[in-house]
Amino acid sequence: MKKLKRNKLKTDKLKTLNIMIFKPLAVIVFVAFSAIAMGQTSQSFSLIEAQNYAVEHAFAVKNARMDASIAEREVKETLASGLPQLNGSLEYNNFIDIPVQVAQGDVFGFPDYLVNFLGGVADETGVPLNAPTANPDAISEFQFGADQTLTAGLSASQLIFDGSFFIGVQASKVYAEAMVMRIEKSEADTKTSVAEAYHMVLISMENTDLLKNSRTILEKTFTQTSALFENGFAEEMDVDQLQLSLADLDSRINYAENQAKIAADMLKFQMGLDLRKEIKLTDNIESLTDANESGGMLTTPFVIGNNYDFRVQSQNVSLARLGVKNEKARGLPSVGAFYTYQENAQRFEFNFLDGDQAWYPTQLWGLQLSVPIFAGGAGSHRIQKAKIDLERAEAALVQIEQGAMLDYNSSKLEFDFTIDQRAIQNRNLLLAQRIFDKTQIKYNEGVATSFELTQAQNQLLTSQGNYVNSTLQLLNARTRLNKALSNL
Repeated sequence: MKKLKRNKLKTDKLKTLNIMIFKPLAVIVFVAFSAIAMGQTSQSFSLIEAQNYAVEHAFAVKNARMDASIAEREVKETLASGLPQLNGSLEYNNFIDIPVQVAQGDVFGFPDYLVNFLGGVADETGVPLNAPTANPDAISEFQFGADQTLTAGLSASQLIFDGSFFIGVQASKVYAEAMVMRIEKSEADTKTSVAEAYHMVLISMENTDLLKNSRTILEKTFTQTSALFENGFAEEMDVDQLQLSLADLDSRINYAENQAKIAADMLKFQMGLDLRKEIKLTDNIESLTDANESGGMLTTPFVIGNNYDFRVQSQNVSLARLGVKNEKARGLPSVGAFYTYQENAQRFEFNFLDGDQAWYPTQLWGLQLSVPIFAGGAGSHRIQKAKIDLERAEAALVQIEQGAMLDYNSSKLEFDFTIDQRAIQNRNLLLAQRIFDKTQIKYNEGVATSFELTQAQNQLLTSQGNYVNSTLQLLNARTRLNKALSNL
């Protein structure tokens, strides 16, 4: 029995030791795997990193790249149409009824001169003539050819001169260049959208933090006032007023948190990031606004040639000019060469694989000249339409140039204005904070009422909201000015 007890004690000790060793180890392993799993679903981005990620993964940029790839293929397709074209053919025919050919007259009867000659010979020799008499009104029918035919052929053609082809090659290249520029424009638009979404996430988070801080302070005041009320040193209305303010703050905090989640999802969508992944922002408002207020952007000169819309429209003007040239070139002659080789087999049974049977070749080459002579004036009308398209494209280019300058001027003024506005709202926030702090001290000393405290708090919340909005306006104005300067 003693031995059994000792063994049991050893076993219990081993179990205890195993629990002491392996339970913490299991916890460590679980935490490690959890961290790995979180690392797989959570990604951190600065503003620049988020924009660079979007350039590679955003849906709009991907579509622009595919359009550019299609345009590049169209250039090669246009060039290929001017290279030698080679085609092969194989045709098998089985005639159920061989075609019938007809000829006027009795082809198989003797003609009159021959009948008269032979008649004279018959009279002199006494040998009767049995030749059929020709019928001039008869129709003779013939069937020529075999029941089955097989024709194998090879044909080649080469364009020698066509004005529309050469202009079409130039136009396709210009169009491909325009599509590449559209990629740059799409990237700039995507970076703008990502920046604005990134700013919104930061502002939503900042707003949530400010509201939570205000609630913490107010909750402390509420707790103190409730204790004073229970001891008869405060009125019930003061408690109710503070409780109402807390409920209002809870509602605002809940709304702000939801807005932050929506803003984060919008950012992920603009970036082309899976919405199921968590995202962390490494930039903060302070670092971004410090860069904004450096003032360097306000002195950067505006260059219209860097504007994406202007560059794309310039390519559209070039395309319109080529369109006029193309319509004029359609009135020029076109020259092409061709070569054809065929072999034909005619059989009365299907034995085309028999190498001993004859095949009959046909071979030819030639030149083809096409000269437009008269089309009822349609060519002239097409040229005039192309000229109108060119005038429209040039007018649009001027409009885009003026619009780009207007956008730059307004963006510059807006950015300068938002810098001043944020400074004003920051001073107002500091003033509202001092008023609230003094009012809270007075309330705690019994000099101010709960209504005055609530009013001071509402002023503080309003100032905080105005400051947050001015910060968002500043960040977005900076992004718009960067876009106007083509710095994205």
